[in-house]
Amino acid sequence: MTQIWVDRSVLPSAGPFYERELGKLSRPSRGWVRGRCPFHESKSGLSFSVNLDSGGFYCFGCAVRGGDIVDFVKLRDRCSFKTACQSLGCWRGNATAEERTAIGRRRQERQWNLEREARQAETERGQRIQLRDELHTTARIYAELGTRLHELGPAGTEAEECWSGLSLALDDLRLTESSYCNVARIENPYEP
Repeated sequence: MTQIWVDRSVLPSAGPFYERELGKLSRPSRGWVRGRCPFHESKSGLSFSVNLDSGGFYCFGCAVRGGDIVDFVKLRDRCSFKTACQSLGCWRGNATAEERTAIGRRRQERQWNLEREARQAETERGQRIQLRDELHTTARIYAELGTRLHELGPAGTEAEECWSGLSLALDDLRLTESSYCNVARIENPYEP
């Protein structure tokens, strides 16, 4: 008869594991870190707390909880304890060829999803940076036109050109700020 057990000594450390799964984590405070909850859309991005010693976790947004990394994998993958342990490599005992294939497939799918999310995050970051730069440039042009208009006074041909440019710059500023808010997923002051 084959003996089956869980070798928790081969589980990954909680900090690197959760950072790989959740992205950037907060600074440790009393052995706990916070990050983005993978089980619900968190507005703050800091509702999910992780204990760096035990791997236990709790989300203050959706109340999901668990005692260690195995519990996290069970919830994330919606699988059994045995399957979660096998995918983490801590299950000791004989696994059938079908089980090994299924574990490998789940691991590969998870890796593909992580890579896709990383590419998407990098694309969104590039868009945010581009829109931020455009926003700063437009704000600078708007300020320079306002200063020039103040120097010229309200009337005259050159002043009329400044008024016209100021109107266009303001429209562009609002449009760019609205786009930036949407890409950065922050409250957009121009949408109802």
